[in-house]
Amino acid sequence: MSVVHVTTKKELSEQLKTKKIVLLNFWAEWCGPCKMLAGVLNQLSDEFSGKIKIIKVNVEKSPDIAAEFKVMGIPHSRLIIHNKSYEPIVGYVPFEQLKQMIGI
Repeated sequence: MSVVHVTTKKELSEQLKTKKIVLLNFWAEWCGPCKMLAGVLNQLSDEFSGKIKIIKVNVEKSPDIAAEFKVMGIPHSRLIIHNKSYEPIVGYVPFEQLKQMIGI
């Protein structure tokens, strides 16, 4: 499984050094839709572990990272391919739809 939790900008920077597609996910423990999306992200990671890395950031533990990515609501996900960040994916997204958005 390729799901990593980071809490510092340094950890995030290290985890972004990858040739895989990165899905950066901002969440909080109290967030119901975040919990629903976590299951989708785990399924995505299990099925496409060789192609995708999921990096999770708890907005309460890492508000500086959330601010840097202009997170205004959660769940908030960001697709990063070859260090290029794409438009945010906000809210819960079902597995098949997320798979299509990522292109895998």
